[in-house]
Amino acid sequence: MINIDKLAVVHENAEIGENCTIGPFCTIGNHVKIGPNTTLRSHVVIEPYTTLGEGCDIFPFVTIGIQSQDNKYLKGSVAYTKIGDRNVIREFVSIHSGTEAESVTSIGNDCTLLAHSHVGHNSTVGNLVVLSHSATLAGHVVVGNYANIGGLSAIHQFCHIGVASMVAGMSRVIQDVLPFTIAEGFPARMRVINKVGMERAGYTSQEIRDVRVAFRILFMKEYRLDAAVKQVREEFPDSALIAQMIESIESSHRGLARPDSAMFEINVSDE
Repeated sequence: MINIDKLAVVHENAEIGENCTIGPFCTIGNHVKIGPNTTLRSHVVIEPYTTLGEGCDIFPFVTIGIQSQDNKYLKGSVAYTKIGDRNVIREFVSIHSGTEAESVTSIGNDCTLLAHSHVGHNSTVGNLVVLSHSATLAGHVVVGNYANIGGLSAIHQFCHIGVASMVAGMSRVIQDVLPFTIAEGFPARMRVINKVGMERAGYTSQEIRDVRVAFRILFMKEYRLDAAVKQVREEFPDSALIAQMIESIESSHRGLARPDSAMFEINVSDE
């Protein structure tokens, strides 16, 4: 059974899954697909060419698939927004579609986007990600699985936020944050390993120790980065997690949010 309030407006070409609830004053556009067991509480706007997965809970005044704010957008272009399953999207969240024709903004499964957070055009958000209150992703941002973006923080366009990393509240992120690290500041710099976040994501004590040692070699020993990467690769040849960190370093286009010397003392006891 589909429950659509009489005050909602649903385009005739929209596809609404079984057991969905569409509350009052919601507007569902053309070519929208909504998976089963999803709830739109009220005043939700979903624009054309948006896919919303199964079991999502969308709170009032959310906008999904709205045309990007990028000045490069060409009127009439068809771009997409894809939202996965079991996501909770709180009040006043905005998620924009891609800019270029056929491009996509995507969010994975089991994410929580708190009130007033924003996902800009062409961004890619993984699974089990948390965007806290008023966290903002600019265009083309990539956020890895299990990442946690703190409240009132802002991520510059094209930045990558690594798997199981954390950006502390009110941070200004203008460079890439490696997997498994915590970044904080204005501008944000990686500080320490995200031990609690890694534990919650199910990583073992040995994996966490390996990542901590690798982080110290990379940033706390005052090596040149290429030499540090070489040493880390030699010390952990079989570690998939260390390989992720190295791949993120070598593929970075915006550079890394590297610690500065003032942070060395913070990590002295972190052996």
